[in-house]
Amino acid sequence: MIREFQYKGETFRVNAHGIPGHEEVFIMHLVDGEEMGEISIDRMTEENDTSAPIDAICVMLCDKLIIEQDIEVSDATGAFQWVEGERIRNVLPSTSRAHG
Repeated sequence: MIREFQYKGETFRVNAHGIPGHEEVFIMHLVDGEEMGEISIDRMTEENDTSAPIDAICVMLCDKLIIEQDIEVSDATGAFQWVEGERIRNVLPSTSRAHG
């Protein structure tokens, strides 16, 4: 899945692949359409709550990225929300069969 979302007034892109709870998740901070800072987690090998939904993992990673990159967010109270219409790719997990 590759999808954009808003959090704390900023735009981010998530690229996640794998089975739920065991994905590799990459977050990119977007500024004027350009990829800036990036952070990732491999949910199979790194400590995390494997029962947490992907949006909670996005928030956790964004909070870390904001601190690490000293990002001055435009809305500190801005909630997480998917950007509708900006789903670039939403594919089945690699364990699913694509045969009809």
